[in-house]
Amino acid sequence: MSYRKKVKADSAEVQKNFSNWLAQVCAMIMPRFFYMIAGRGSAKTTEFQAERLIELMYDMPGAPVVWVSDTYTNLQKNILPTLQEALEMKGYREGTHYVIGKQPPVFTQTEKLSLEASLRAHFWQPHNKVISYKNTMIFFTGLNITFGSLDRPASLAGRSYVHMFGDEAKYFKESKIGNLMKAVRGYRVKYGNSVFYRGHTLTTDMPNKANIGEYDWMLNYRNKVDTNGIMLALKTAFVVNQALQELLAAKQAGDVIEIAKKKRTYERWKERWLAVRSHKSAQTFFYIASSYVNVDILTPEYFEDASTDELGDFKTAILSMTAALESGERFYANLAERHLYYDGTDTSVTENLGLLDIEDCRVLRYHNPLRALDIGMDFGNMMSMTIAQPDTKNYRCIKFLYTLSPQYIPDLAANFKAYFKHQKEKTINMYYDRAGNNYKKAGQDLATQLKKAIEFDTVNGQETRSGWRVILMSEGQGNIGINEEWNFMNDLLSNNNKNLPKLLIDAYHCKPLKCSLEGTRAKKNAKGEMIKDKSTEKLAIHRLPLESSNASDSFKYLMMRKIWRNLVRGKRELDLGDAVVR
Repeated sequence: MSYRKKVKADSAEVQKNFSNWLAQVCAMIMPRFFYMIAGRGSAKTTEFQAERLIELMYDMPGAPVVWVSDTYTNLQKNILPTLQEALEMKGYREGTHYVIGKQPPVFTQTEKLSLEASLRAHFWQPHNKVISYKNTMIFFTGLNITFGSLDRPASLAGRSYVHMFGDEAKYFKESKIGNLMKAVRGYRVKYGNSVFYRGHTLTTDMPNKANIGEYDWMLNYRNKVDTNGIMLALKTAFVVNQALQELLAAKQAGDVIEIAKKKRTYERWKERWLAVRSHKSAQTFFYIASSYVNVDILTPEYFEDASTDELGDFKTAILSMTAALESGERFYANLAERHLYYDGTDTSVTENLGLLDIEDCRVLRYHNPLRALDIGMDFGNMMSMTIAQPDTKNYRCIKFLYTLSPQYIPDLAANFKAYFKHQKEKTINMYYDRAGNNYKKAGQDLATQLKKAIEFDTVNGQETRSGWRVILMSEGQGNIGINEEWNFMNDLLSNNNKNLPKLLIDAYHCKPLKCSLEGTRAKKNAKGEMIKDKSTEKLAIHRLPLESSNASDSFKYLMMRKIWRNLVRGKRELDLGDAVVR
């Protein structure tokens, strides 16, 4: 158990919070540059990131900081809710201690307010000029975070920050994050004496260089650590902590003379601690940790199950060991950087969206609302939908949608219609596993259920036409041979067969698909044929989107349509094209 100690002038207040041992050590070092690679469940955001953010809140009131993510969707759905949960556990509540996406009530630090007025307007004014509040979190001390992502670079451009936060840094392309680091500048007169000035707080799990779009540049910072300086900061912090405990004990006893004495000792050692942390030798901390640092929360049984579970990569995900999967072991071995594009977000649209806004298809730069959509579907406890369109030169996977059980077909259909509500040509060519047509005569097949859920809206129990038209493209399609996908995908991704389309995948808007194609392994069956290892589909359901082969199956059905399969087999068929609004 660790304790966040808040010492008041007239009383002692102790707020108790649990922290794992590494989080306690890092809280005592509190360097300028903090880089950590840690396993799944090690509380990277809830402990390490949140603790440092709270320190900045008090140390640099009014300061502008930036929090970066790989995608804005990840920021909205994962990072921000986790950060809010961490702040809540530590006693900081939305509306009282911070606001998101709106201007807070403010007063200047020199203004004197009545108690009643201060409760209504207790936020200090940010030091920097905040032009828009759409992407901000502002704390009561005036510290303000601008949230942004690498798929929306315009949201972070043209500003200066005094500190940078970021999680899942393995997805940050080195050149892009390097440009953002240059924006961590300015306000030196106001904040130059802070230990955190122009610093970084970056965390991630172990990157796998074999995966396209994962980067290991953070490992370079291990060479910048001065162990002696870090240890001196830690040893000094132990003395500060002891002095603080003695001060709290004196306050509890009510001995005025002893309180004054202990307070002088505490203040003296606190100044020394700050001086040590400010020294160059203690400014950079880099650490690689396994998930075992959080064993008290995760429990030993969690690790027993994980170590005996053949699903997923225990050594990489839990132990933070160098990734074992090489590119030659991937089922989609020919997948390469040339198949990905990173400019698929229309920044002229996203600049008008904030943290509380829900994006739709208008943000897709290469989406044509006048052209029909192709979708590949895989049914199961994870419903996967890969959405694609051809352009004049390429065949682009522009968006990936999914639902997890207990959400089902109606939920996926609703998500699809909400995202593509501005689509003008409402024709869908749907490709899927032929098993999706099972029980068709009884009207219970999954493909027909999804078709109906998209084509009709239900309002007050009444069904009305939505305007969408779904064409089932896989009716009567033959079985895809157990080894055929291996041969087809090798041919498709090699770019050597000029009869096949030139494939491009949006690296940000199709992130689960990209991760699935990168991480799916190949194995040999009893006949020695190369087949897809689908064991990851038995992972815990929350791990399926980024760690399983599910998403790749929707891609398989999308691409392995009859006409393209015949082209690989050496046959030719006429391509009749798709529907277009004229």
